[in-house]
Amino acid sequence: MLYIDKTLAIQIVQFLVIIFIAKKMILDPVMGTVNTRDSKIEGMKSEAEALKAKVEQYKADYTEKMVQMRAELADYHKKIKDEASKEAYAQVAAVKADIDAKILAARTEIQAESAKAKTEMDAMVKEISDLIADRIMLSA
Repeated sequence: MLYIDKTLAIQIVQFLVIIFIAKKMILDPVMGTVNTRDSKIEGMKSEAEALKAKVEQYKADYTEKMVQMRAELADYHKKIKDEASKEAYAQVAAVKADIDAKILAARTEIQAESAKAKTEMDAMVKEISDLIADRIMLSA
């Protein structure tokens, strides 16, 4: 049978005192350490998420700047190409005008030479025809 006397009450008090002391000396420090660790982990998680968001923002900024820079580069290449085309066209036009002027000068010179040669030929033909006429007259 179970005897209930003072020793049972003393044992219950001792048990409660041991639990109270164990709670204060073991359980509370362990729980404090666990809670501190959990709060540090949560802080590190939130800091990591903030850094991740910052990295994503930097990545988006980088992508935007790269797109903008590529567009500026394409515009610059187009501008340079257009300027080079205009300059090449101007040079071709200048060379063409120079060649046309030289061709015109050469044609003028050829016409002058042709007129001079024709005049000389006419004079020679007249001279030869006079010689032939004189010989025919002398032989007749």
